[in-house]
Amino acid sequence: MALLGAPGWYMRNDLSFASSDINAVIIGDTVYAAAEQDVWVNTIKGIYLAAGGLLGGRFGAALSVPVVLDASLSADLALRQMSKDGSKTGLADINVTAFNNWTTGNFHFSAGMTLFAPTGAYDETRLINLGRNYWTFDFMLASTFLDPKRGHELSYTLGYMVNTENPDTDYRSGDELHLDVHIAQHFSSRFAVGLDGYCYRQTTDDSGPLLDYANTVLPMIGAKPLDGNRGEAYGIGPVIKYTAQAWSRDISLIAKWLHDLDTEHRFEGDTVMFSVALKF
Repeated sequence: MALLGAPGWYMRNDLSFASSDINAVIIGDTVYAAAEQDVWVNTIKGIYLAAGGLLGGRFGAALSVPVVLDASLSADLALRQMSKDGSKTGLADINVTAFNNWTTGNFHFSAGMTLFAPTGAYDETRLINLGRNYWTFDFMLASTFLDPKRGHELSYTLGYMVNTENPDTDYRSGDELHLDVHIAQHFSSRFAVGLDGYCYRQTTDDSGPLLDYANTVLPMIGAKPLDGNRGEAYGIGPVIKYTAQAWSRDISLIAKWLHDLDTEHRFEGDTVMFSVALKF
């Protein structure tokens, strides 16, 4: 979360699979009564950590390039007794992160921002899109406490996301608050197990003519209206971290599973991720 390695260039690769479903939902320019999806995504991250930075801290930056290996989705139309399904692959929304980090004893802190760019393919008439078709600014605070003798770790990241309007649908998603927490026990410098959890809550309503339309047609089929379509979700799951050595360098391996405990106006399901990270 906020514990930095030595200055230099790093690479990380995240392979994830998510299987989830949702009741009433807006996708593109269409209202659906229900939908379910299976998504494979591989994200390559290039990371730079400087020796110095602002106010006595250290500067860091990361470029994340997500590629959808396969996205399969099926959905039931709200006003017609028929369903649509399909699959798609390709580049998703690239994001860039910049932050500054400080260390005091066993405590580490970071503050920064991630910019999500609308680089993924998008067509409002399509069931599956690889991008959201708007810019997002995610302001972040993170902290890590790690006792190197006892191996106790407690980390968190708190973020606030501000979304711009989708120009193709005139739809604007509300602001989003997210908290990610990681608790771990390091049994050595190379092996740790822990628990990951997250809390997500949308703080402002969505807006746009499509939301007004959805709130009109959904009661006609006996479904609850979306109202402001504010999302809310909570999840938890285990994580294992192991650092191997190959080619005279450390290679970090991370495996985790995240299970959604409860969601509202969000896809609900499970996510499994396997990550590899190394320093050049």
